[in-house]
Amino acid sequence: MSSKSLEKMIASRRSHRTSDIDICIPVYKTDPTPLILQLAQQNGAERAALRIYDDGSGDPALIRSIKDALARFPGRTTLIEGFENRGRSVARNSLLAVAEGDWLLLMDCDMRLPGPGFLDAYRAAAKEQSGPCCIVGGFQIDPQAVTSATRLHALQSMVSDCLPAQVRSADPGRYVFTSNIFMHRAIAESVRFDEGFNGWGWEDVDWGLRIVNRYPVQHIDNPAVHIGLDTTPSILRKYMESVQNFLRMLESHPDAVARMPIYRWACQFSRLPGCGVLVFVARGCANAQVVPPRVRLLALKVYRAGLYGSELHRAGH
Repeated sequence: MSSKSLEKMIASRRSHRTSDIDICIPVYKTDPTPLILQLAQQNGAERAALRIYDDGSGDPALIRSIKDALARFPGRTTLIEGFENRGRSVARNSLLAVAEGDWLLLMDCDMRLPGPGFLDAYRAAAKEQSGPCCIVGGFQIDPQAVTSATRLHALQSMVSDCLPAQVRSADPGRYVFTSNIFMHRAIAESVRFDEGFNGWGWEDVDWGLRIVNRYPVQHIDNPAVHIGLDTTPSILRKYMESVQNFLRMLESHPDAVARMPIYRWACQFSRLPGCGVLVFVARGCANAQVVPPRVRLLALKVYRAGLYGSELHRAGH
C-alpha cells in the first residue's frame, strides 16, 4: 500500500507568498490546539506556515479541534490525516516533505511558548548563518505543570535535558531534541529520519548525530516549555519499548553511543548475574512515591541501563 493511500492532506493557502518559517508538528492522540493558538499570536505569524500531521489518532473530535484551531492561524496551514499509526519518524518525514520555506521549525504538540518573540528569536538566528545550519533552542519545564504523578519525569528532564546552550554545545549532536529544532530546508532534504526506528526513543538522537556529521549545529537559548510530562508507569513503559531502538543506535553510531553514560552502565549490567532481578527492584523503587526523589531518579537510570544491559547480554555484545 502506498504512503499516499495511508493519508490525506487538507491545505489552506491564505497567501501566494512563500512562508519564511514552516512550523511542523506531529500529533498522536494529543490535542495541539493550545500550541496552535499560541503560535497564532506570535510576532510575524502571518509570514509563517503551520503543518500538522495526525499520525492515525482515529479521533474525529480531535481532527475537528485541530481544524478549528488552524482556521485561527493567520498564515498558511496544512493538515495531513494519517489513517494508521506509522510512528514519529514517518510523521516528521511527511511534514518535512510538504514544507516550502527556507527554514523549518520542528516542535512536539505538547510544547508551549514562553512569549510572542519565540519565532523572531529564530529569525534573528537564521540571519546570522552563512549557510544551511541546524539551530537548537532547547526546552524547559513549567514547575506549575508538575504533579505528583509526573514529578519523576520532570526531575529526569531537568537533570538530563533542560540544559543551557553552553552545556549542550559541548556535544551538539547529542542534544538535538525534536521538541524544538529550527533548521534550513537543505538539511531536511538531505537527512531524513530513519523510519526503521519503531515505537519510542532514540530516533531524534540518531537524526541529530547524522546532521552534525554534515552540517553545523548551533545551540541557543530559545527554549519552549514542555507541558506533556509522563507519569512514572508511562516512562517505565517507554524505556522498555526503547530497547531495540537503542541497539539500532549502537549499530549506527558505535563511537557516539560508547561516550554515553547509559551505555557504560548497560555494559556493566550486561555482565552482572541476576540483572533481571536488579531491573525488577529498580522498577519498583522508581514507582514508589514514598522513596526520596533523587533515589527514585537513580532507580530509573538503573532500570533503563539494566534493560539495555540485559539485551546486550542476549545479543552477545
